[in-house]
Amino acid sequence: MNDSYYWWGLEESTFKGVLYDSINTYFLHDHPYNNWKEFSEADPHMAYAHLTYIRFEALEQQFIDLRVIPQMLGVQDLPIKSIVKDINRYEWLKSIVDLTLFRFSSLRDICFHFVNEVLELKIKDHELNIKKLKSRLRDSHPNVLMNLKVLDSSGLPLREDRNERAHKGFCKLYTEDDDFFKTAAWMEKPGQVMEGYDLISVFNSARDKISSIVINEVETALKSCISLVNELYDYYRDHHDFLSKNSRSGVSGHFHDYHRKKK
Repeated sequence: MNDSYYWWGLEESTFKGVLYDSINTYFLHDHPYNNWKEFSEADPHMAYAHLTYIRFEALEQQFIDLRVIPQMLGVQDLPIKSIVKDINRYEWLKSIVDLTLFRFSSLRDICFHFVNEVLELKIKDHELNIKKLKSRLRDSHPNVLMNLKVLDSSGLPLREDRNERAHKGFCKLYTEDDDFFKTAAWMEKPGQVMEGYDLISVFNSARDKISSIVINEVETALKSCISLVNELYDYYRDHHDFLSKNSRSGVSGHFHDYHRKKK
């Protein structure tokens, strides 16, 4: 594997520009609202922007959180020393894959919530899945749906047995025989070599394969995510503008100058 650091994020998205320009210098503490009801009734466009911002920030944070995975794969001193019990090669590799899959699952879920929020689909949390979104977006937003399908499958090469209902499965560590690798890693001692089995070479090969898969999967997901949010640029812009009519504050200067649809 290489030693590059991956600055994954959503800086390249045009949606981030319209979102930040729509909020601009609007701070809730500058206004006299006592509760959400007062705020959303007086400035519904800013309430919409605020809820969208929360989802967008969570979405971008998932890619920032994924940056640590190549760093973890690049750790050189193994087993890892611990005051409790040293972490062996199998435990470390398995934990990295588990964490990666967890973050891919979180990324998928946050994308679903983001789309639900921006388009105001009002799908209940327990019903928010790709099947439900497909039925709602197939005709109105086919490109959004296409990107959601890509994001829904993120991390699939790292799963050995995928349960379609629960979206869970067993990890694949690419050691050819994960059970034997697990045993060999547990038996590893400084200065000792297991005859007929090169544990370090097996680990390095598996690590390199996992690193390649993770980087490819994240960059594919990132490309689809940027495409997804950008597909919602027009809808967000127009809906934010629509909600601002007769509001207390109106749209921000930046939104008016750079994003407001020209008549």
